[in-house]
Amino acid sequence: MTLEEDINVADNKPDIDKIVKLQGDVLMGQITPFEERVTIKGELAFSLLYITGDDLRPIHNMQGQIPFEETINMEGLQPESDVLYHFELEDLQAKLINSRKVSIRALLALKCCQEEQKELAAGTDIVSSLEDRADQASPDTPEGLYCLYDEFALTKLTSQKKDVFRIRDQVILPKGKPNVETILYYEMDAGNLQHRPVDGGIRFLGDLKLFVLYLPENEERRLEYLDIELPFDDVLSCEECGEEMIPDIELLFTNKLLELRPDEDGENRILEVELNLNFRIRFYEDEHFKYLKDAYSTKCTLNLEKKQIDTRKLLMKNQSILRITDRIQIADSSQPILQICNPTGTVKIDEQTIITDGIELEGIVELDILYITEDDAMPLSLAKGTLPFTHVIEIKGISPGDDYELDADISQINVMMLDGQEIEAKVTLNLCAFVFTHRTGEIITGIEETPLDMERLQEMPGVIGYIAEEKEDLWDIAKSCNTTVEDIMSLNSLDRDYIGAGERILLVKQIDGM
Repeated sequence: MTLEEDINVADNKPDIDKIVKLQGDVLMGQITPFEERVTIKGELAFSLLYITGDDLRPIHNMQGQIPFEETINMEGLQPESDVLYHFELEDLQAKLINSRKVSIRALLALKCCQEEQKELAAGTDIVSSLEDRADQASPDTPEGLYCLYDEFALTKLTSQKKDVFRIRDQVILPKGKPNVETILYYEMDAGNLQHRPVDGGIRFLGDLKLFVLYLPENEERRLEYLDIELPFDDVLSCEECGEEMIPDIELLFTNKLLELRPDEDGENRILEVELNLNFRIRFYEDEHFKYLKDAYSTKCTLNLEKKQIDTRKLLMKNQSILRITDRIQIADSSQPILQICNPTGTVKIDEQTIITDGIELEGIVELDILYITEDDAMPLSLAKGTLPFTHVIEIKGISPGDDYELDADISQINVMMLDGQEIEAKVTLNLCAFVFTHRTGEIITGIEETPLDMERLQEMPGVIGYIAEEKEDLWDIAKSCNTTVEDIMSLNSLDRDYIGAGERILLVKQIDGM
């Protein structure tokens, strides 16, 4: 969806001569499911940094919100169940219409889905009706009954929820920094974010990255900034969480707050910061269970009712690091770099393809580098750069039919000024792939017992010479010829439960209870 709105400059703000930088945050509001559709409400909060020639201080900012409401058609949507959503702010631009009006345009991609879990009853054994009625703990296998078992391995969603991890801290300006008069612009984000499950919670650790551009009280210094990282390490309480669980944690959106407070001397030198990370948290566990794959009897005919099922299992959770280095030329030669203030960036994946044992990615990192110039009339400028990359996330055994979730974020940006017109940028990306593979099989959901087909058995020879056309399991041969795997192996002195193409064996039919 496209958001576009013309914003007027407030009366207490000076005219805009040049837009320096625009940042935006999407804040999701109410998600309302209906029959066959879902309505999403939210707002785009933006902050615009600009230069004016109509004031003693050339740097100013303006802020605002653009509300939105979108209805997405979803066939088969159940209103009583939760709707999962994901959004990406794919593009954000500001265009100057005139000195008192700005056009804000954003491209927002929304994806919604609803998951459904089904519980199926699968046969795990066969017992006699008498033992079943007696409710025996370990019933014996009825005489003449032969069962084939297999094991299912699947990954089960045990719980899911939304929660907020709050980071609060206090920053006192270093002694070399002047007091704050007005905060012009700030950016706050979590970098190097890591998480791991612990008993009773999820441990989050990383760095709160804070950049603040402000006007000082000292008239001689027109512009000041603070660029700092605050480490955090805390546990988000979660009663159902355990160390053995597999967490799938998705950052939905962030709320940030910066407040200026005076210190004990009454000087504006304390910054109260709060960053709220809104997560969707899902926990998975691997589950293994034995089930009844097939059965037959030499005393009667068993008619098995079977059902085709599809299960999924976590194939791999792979976290990898990609480092990119490139050089960026300053497009505006009239504004050479005096000092770099703040580099920020976004990751965009253009192509993602499943290949042999991996996922191949092609994308770009778009960098915005805010810097101070030598021109007092235009003290700030912005350099833009695009860093292309290709990478393969190694996933052993992945196939084109597998499902995966991909998360890519910037862990670290380091920039170095080579000269007034060129910058070297080093970017570290965190790439995480959550891959599920599917397994299709049959489970036994019912069974009916009927008498043996005596006419067929009488026509069958008592002793059969059997030649395998391809590799065959002895189970299938025994079932079709009314004998047992053990008898075939004993009669033919076999030490394995299969025979290869061209092998010859003897079979003796068996009728129990006759």
